[in-house]
Amino acid sequence: MFESEGKRSWQAAADPVVLVRLTACLQERIAALVRIVRHQKLQHVVVPLMAADYAWSARHVYSPESQLFLDSFLCVSATELWVECTSRAWREDYPPVRIATSRMSLQAIMPIDYMPVREVPLFPVVSQTTVAPYREHLRALLEAERVHEMMSHAAYAIEPEVPDERLDIADRIWFGKKKPFHSAREAWRRLEEELERWDVELEAERSTLAQSILGIEVGDIVTNERDGRLLRLSVTGTTLYASDEHVTFIVNGTRFRKDGTLGKLQDAIRLRFENKTMSTRKQGDEA
Repeated sequence: MFESEGKRSWQAAADPVVLVRLTACLQERIAALVRIVRHQKLQHVVVPLMAADYAWSARHVYSPESQLFLDSFLCVSATELWVECTSRAWREDYPPVRIATSRMSLQAIMPIDYMPVREVPLFPVVSQTTVAPYREHLRALLEAERVHEMMSHAAYAIEPEVPDERLDIADRIWFGKKKPFHSAREAWRRLEEELERWDVELEAERSTLAQSILGIEVGDIVTNERDGRLLRLSVTGTTLYASDEHVTFIVNGTRFRKDGTLGKLQDAIRLRFENKTMSTRKQGDEA
């Protein structure tokens, strides 16, 4: 139970009291956030406090006369936990008010220094069962990449090399105010910007899909055997490259040293999925 900062149990106040159900999932999430704060040497991190996320359950208790809506955020530092709320009244002319609760020691409510670290073992070959729920998503991504590649080749094949000054002179001499050369150059530049945006969106989609299939997130610790040695990484990013025959997953991260501490060297784990279903369908279509 988080009460407003400075409030006493015998005092009556309109400020809300926030009740949070400390589930096992929430404790694991808090422990992961604490590790981020400590490793990155941050003051604290802030995450939305919503009932739908990580099986959180939050209740706000306040007096009827307060007449407010609340947006709550869970704040996690290296040693403490608290809630910050932004209250919005029924009337729009009332400005929003920030409310901070008193802070609780993490050690007093959970064994924060003894929470197990989530480690996900990654095997060199990804199974058909793992990929099956995402097969249609993979096909859609593959088709989107093919369209993007076709558009890119077509656009860059006509990439203009003539300086703008020559185009301006040609427009002025031959066409006057119409300026078709200038219009074509501007259309090319807009297309180039759009292709770059598509490339960014596709990379984000690859990363999200790779995390969903492998069951990992940025910040997780993954393990993989390489040349008879155990490789441990703190995940910093993921991606995948798909074709009709196979899918290659790449997990990027920071390596752990032999003593178990997080180092500075970057490494990557590559996993492979043989797309037998797609290959079989392609051969059948050709037959």
